[in-house]
Amino acid sequence: MVALVTARNPRNPDLLAELVGDPPPNVDVLVPYSRRNVAPLLTAYDLDLAICSGLNWKLPAEAIAAPRLGILNGHPSLLPRWRGPNPFGWTFRADDREIGFTWHLMDAELDTGPIFAQGTVPLDDDDTQERLWEKLYPIAGSLLERSLERLEAGDRGDPQPTEGATWAPVFEDEFAEIDWTRTAREVHNQVRSWFLPTRSGIRGAHTTLDGQRVTVTRSQLLSGEYPPAAAGTIVAREGESVIVQCGDGFLRVLETEPAALR
Repeated sequence: MVALVTARNPRNPDLLAELVGDPPPNVDVLVPYSRRNVAPLLTAYDLDLAICSGLNWKLPAEAIAAPRLGILNGHPSLLPRWRGPNPFGWTFRADDREIGFTWHLMDAELDTGPIFAQGTVPLDDDDTQERLWEKLYPIAGSLLERSLERLEAGDRGDPQPTEGATWAPVFEDEFAEIDWTRTAREVHNQVRSWFLPTRSGIRGAHTTLDGQRVTVTRSQLLSGEYPPAAAGTIVAREGESVIVQCGDGFLRVLETEPAALR
């Protein structure tokens, strides 16, 4: 017996309709109203194992204990680095040059359980949030196979090290405002860091360009020479893009949209 348990995703409201409207053959689709309802649903299916990835809830202990072998969780970082809800965002914000993926058993805390398999892929300067899953899917599948083999053999995983552990919370509101006196790489990473909004709902790298408040949604590092100017000044226009002075050079702003009013 196989069931897909999913939550409503405000970032992708069409996903739930796709899953419910055309689920895979012989798969039940369960949509709990809250995390409190997950344990009864899992218990009713008398599961050997649950596999989870991308769930934005911290599950209660009774839900984690419902499957006989536990819940195997896929987390998009090289744990214990970037535990928590925003690993994609902090991978870019910290200027990491690779992104990891880890399969581990859930325990009482977030992303701290025993590890079964891990891998990494390199990051490029032009990578975006949208491309990260595309890069991770191939290794996530092979790492899952390895994890299931270990579980089948009676293995319970390797304890996570405490050294090198970092937390990946949602961003503070202040991070949404671009400081053009910072380096071009820092601003570029700020632009592409937004996977989740802040706690107050701000999302994206905001600034004023041409007298308009905008959210910069895509940028590009470049090495061209332009007349120097004050930080935050548009120094050139090239097609639909503009070149903006940063603290150490220039950044190409490829796409913007009107900044959302709070």
